[in-house]
Amino acid sequence: MSLRAVLPATCTVEQVEQIERAHAVAAYWHRGQKRKSCDPYIVHPVAVAVILAELGADWLLLCAGLLHDVPEDTDCPESLLRAEFGDDLVDFLGEYHAWDHTSTSSVNERILTLKLADRLHNMRTIDVMPPEMIRLRSRETLEIIVPVAARLGLDEIRLELESLARARYDTSDGHGIGLAFHAISTGAVILPPAARARYLEEWLSDLHSLPDRPTRRRFTVQLLAGMPRLAAVLRWHRLGHRELTDAARARLLLTTWWLLRSNLRVWALFTPLLIWMVLMAGADNPGDALAMLITVPPVIGAGIEWLRPRVESAVSRRR
Repeated sequence: MSLRAVLPATCTVEQVEQIERAHAVAAYWHRGQKRKSCDPYIVHPVAVAVILAELGADWLLLCAGLLHDVPEDTDCPESLLRAEFGDDLVDFLGEYHAWDHTSTSSVNERILTLKLADRLHNMRTIDVMPPEMIRLRSRETLEIIVPVAARLGLDEIRLELESLARARYDTSDGHGIGLAFHAISTGAVILPPAARARYLEEWLSDLHSLPDRPTRRRFTVQLLAGMPRLAAVLRWHRLGHRELTDAARARLLLTTWWLLRSNLRVWALFTPLLIWMVLMAGADNPGDALAMLITVPPVIGAGIEWLRPRVESAVSRRR
């Protein structure tokens, strides 16, 4: 179905022109990009905008649907988007990408509506993804996205999302990759939400390329050990783009240092994850559980020891 065919009758000529302009800008900046299905990437934002139009969204939300991946997935300058579409739209997209799935109570309903449309099209086309990613996204859809649809009273969207997710949630893992990926995805909760999905897809691809279970186990352990450092780098970079004050940066640094100074605080953070990994490994193979219990804590400890002096040095330079 074409987007123009479902545009609200209330749209003025100028608003229709803005929507068409948003389509043209999205198509230009997504040029050459492909989805996992090998379709041109622009197919996805257009489908999202069609879903929004069917829900009766206004012209600004339709423009946001067309442009929602441009700031994160292309090199389009933010200044260009502001010049073309104004501050309201660009600020809205910033809030959309900053949304942390762990909280929906204080989020603008328009942002949630866009998220629902985005997830609905992704769930309709998810079968091209690896089984572990399908299971991860399906679980997230059932636990987080479906309740959002219920909260907004969008019953048709809720029922379709629930049906799609439940049909795919039981996807089995016949290659021993599931345990490793579950451990990685659990550890990745400390990463910024906007970057998490992208890294998980890369790591899942890496897991599929590894030849056997021991190699995947070593990869998982090394990845988990480096997760705190990666999270710190990503959050620092993201905060830098927001031009925080020096005082805010100092508070962030001191909070990190407070955590790292105490082994008790550090291990309180990692122990639940470690216990979960060992239990999952034991259910599959008791030998794997023992190996994980022996190897994971030293590797995590080494990662913390690597990070601690660097944070301490940064704190000292600020004093």
